[in-house]
Amino acid sequence: MEPVSFRESPLAGLASARTFQEKLLLLHQALKLRCSGIDRISVALYDDKTTMVKTFLASPAKENPLQNYRIALDKAPSLLEVATKGQPRVVNDLRLLEPSSDSTHTQSILGHGFCSSYTHPMLHDDALAGFVFFDSMHKRYFRERVMEQVELFAPLISELVMGSLMLNRTLTAALRTSVALTKLHDLESGNHLERMSRYARLIASRLVSLGLAQLDDEQLEHIFLFAPLHDVGKIGIPEHILNKPGKLDSQEREVMNAHTMLGRQIVDDLIENFGFETLPYIDYLRNITESHHETMDGSGYPHGLQGEEIALEARITAVSDIFDALTSRRPYKKVWSNDQAFAMLQLMSIDKLDKDCVEALLDCADDVALVQRRFVDDPLQDDAAPVRTDAEDVTGQADVTLQ
Repeated sequence: MEPVSFRESPLAGLASARTFQEKLLLLHQALKLRCSGIDRISVALYDDKTTMVKTFLASPAKENPLQNYRIALDKAPSLLEVATKGQPRVVNDLRLLEPSSDSTHTQSILGHGFCSSYTHPMLHDDALAGFVFFDSMHKRYFRERVMEQVELFAPLISELVMGSLMLNRTLTAALRTSVALTKLHDLESGNHLERMSRYARLIASRLVSLGLAQLDDEQLEHIFLFAPLHDVGKIGIPEHILNKPGKLDSQEREVMNAHTMLGRQIVDDLIENFGFETLPYIDYLRNITESHHETMDGSGYPHGLQGEEIALEARITAVSDIFDALTSRRPYKKVWSNDQAFAMLQLMSIDKLDKDCVEALLDCADDVALVQRRFVDDPLQDDAAPVRTDAEDVTGQADVTLQ
């Protein structure tokens, strides 16, 4: 026997994995070497601003009974109990759970053959951030020996997800702060950003449901995170141009149009300077800042891309941003009703906006109204300086009162 030997770690590829999904798969494979009956691991995130729980990751991804799914935490009593107690929960026989209002996802799990489960609450600064689920197709699988392993992996998965998400949120916070520290903070009010991020997720989610987009839950989450950062380049545009209520002349228009490339440069600098290159789907942020003013007919800027040459995340962002601009009050225009704004989007989908993205938002009219009720603008903030909006840029109505 040689005095020294080397072993390959089952988690050797964890550092080089580029997406959360790849990392979760590696962790699942490592856990199955110890506990072969753990047939599924999944992660759901909690949005404290809307109290929604939303699916995020699952392994194995191809045998996931719950995808593109959301539920209010108070509509899921079993999860609410886990969140309230802040302690893991073991269910030895899922079939014995009492029917409840969260039975949709419970029945999905049962229908896939899972019989027992372990649920671990993810906490960040003592606040609920989500849940990690371990499921088995065997009843009473989570006995002492298995629990010893699961209780090691559950915090590891939780910290891995939260650590990476915190990097994402640090990046988005840095970009938002860059805007807030200038006089242009009225350009993107907090509620505008909250609304359009959720409109973007509604559009992307609906496209997936209709089979019009191949996006997993991790990709949906990154569109949700990055869409509100589309206009960060406007911090480099002179205030007198941004605040001009009338039509821009040709030179002013040229300066204004440069905000897309400025935004891309700001994002690239932040990614390089702070080591964000390894963040999953970071190219979504690059595409959103650079391409959200490209149009389907090729008449947009900065590159004159057309159709599917424009990244899907940029097409989604354009629709969500224009809709919110049209339905928000400005000192120089009245609020458009949702129906009026939907009609304008449909008109623009003839040649400017992605028709599928527009129709996806229309399909979610009830959810749109819920978002608007949850994230209402402060009336005092609405009376701020009349910073130009993308709706005016794209619809060509900057020189008239929008009514």
